[in-house]
Amino acid sequence: MLDRMRVILMLTLLAVAHAEGPSQVDAPDALDFSYARLWRYAQQQCGTKGITSTEFTHSWLGVRRCLKNTLDVVQLNEDSMRLDIGNEEEILGRHCPKLYQGAKCFNPFMDMVKGCVSEESYEIFEALRSWFHDILEYLCENNGANVEYDKQKHDTCTREINRHIITCAAENLIATPEVNRKTLSEENCNALAIAKDCLLKKLKDCGVFANGARLFYENFIQITSCKNYIPKAERK
Repeated sequence: MLDRMRVILMLTLLAVAHAEGPSQVDAPDALDFSYARLWRYAQQQCGTKGITSTEFTHSWLGVRRCLKNTLDVVQLNEDSMRLDIGNEEEILGRHCPKLYQGAKCFNPFMDMVKGCVSEESYEIFEALRSWFHDILEYLCENNGANVEYDKQKHDTCTREINRHIITCAAENLIATPEVNRKTLSEENCNALAIAKDCLLKKLKDCGVFANGARLFYENFIQITSCKNYIPKAERK
């Protein structure tokens, strides 16, 4: 639970984690994955299609080059450090058009991965991309006019978020054996929803983090059986 929820801390599309791992990597699950595992699994599966690890890495480096050429990375980093209540529209309005362009940099890499992994596994990669896009939509709506970012409150949430995640998971999630995301019971799904609501309540003073968590849940719940238990009005 901790690994999969930590991703709400990502506010840009500029980072990826990958590491050396075992020679055989099992297919990831939408409710239990890490970026390192996704990377290793995709690389492994592309290897079975004749794509070498060097070619795989070069494809990702192409994403990074594209981002570097599209975004004003130095200015974006500086502005992200001074983002605070009152200057959200100024800063996001400056960078959002380029961020939307930068999102397209991932397309060639995603197309390669799609040709390597199973349709069920690719759902996870696509859910991640949809989550990133939804975060951009949230941050950039009206050039950031709807975002309220209080730096002091968000700094506090950054320090406490792991504790909040652990607390909400421990208090609400049901301990079960390994289950398939496509066959989660209504009880399991209700527990996930309650844990999500618990986390959102604890993050209520940190709008960016709270909306990141909400959007993560909304995207990933769609590739589980839990979507069958969501009221139609709330489905994507």
